[in-house]
Amino acid sequence: MVRARPSMQELIGRRRRAGFIGRGGERAAFRENLDLPPEDERHRFLFHIHGQAGVGKTFLVRELEQTARERGALTAYVDESVGSVPEALSALSREFARQEAECKKLDRALTSYRERRHEAEAVAAGLDSTSPEGPSPVTATAVRAGLVGLGLIPGAGPFVGAVDPAQVAQAADG
Repeated sequence: MVRARPSMQELIGRRRRAGFIGRGGERAAFRENLDLPPEDERHRFLFHIHGQAGVGKTFLVRELEQTARERGALTAYVDESVGSVPEALSALSREFARQEAECKKLDRALTSYRERRHEAEAVAAGLDSTSPEGPSPVTATAVRAGLVGLGLIPGAGPFVGAVDPAQVAQAADG
């Protein structure tokens, strides 16, 4: 059987990975961790990567991501370019779907959140803000509904609980 020649992209990728210098300890610890079953007390679920700007943190994360994928792990990458928790969760869901692992429950919660947010914004846009006594009942209800929708998103619940609906409604009316 004749093996096809690797593409230029594959050759460049191999050489780039082979030429990765430094952070050997972190790479070895990550590989060893992947070999441990999740039930093992030594198994870590978080790896903290830090360092000064320009030292290769992003490159290292991408290297670890590739290592994990080669071992069959589901991976996703989100950086500071996302502006909110719902955006980050959407990016994660899209990346998982590309790896044939759909997050149907998360996708439904995100859709519900977007619908509730759209409804709340539509209600807030149509209100008269001349009432000095406080937020209108419509605004207060829309804000509460929006916060309930946000609370459905995994990971956002604790943050939503810290928000005062009355203050948000007052600001929306203002």
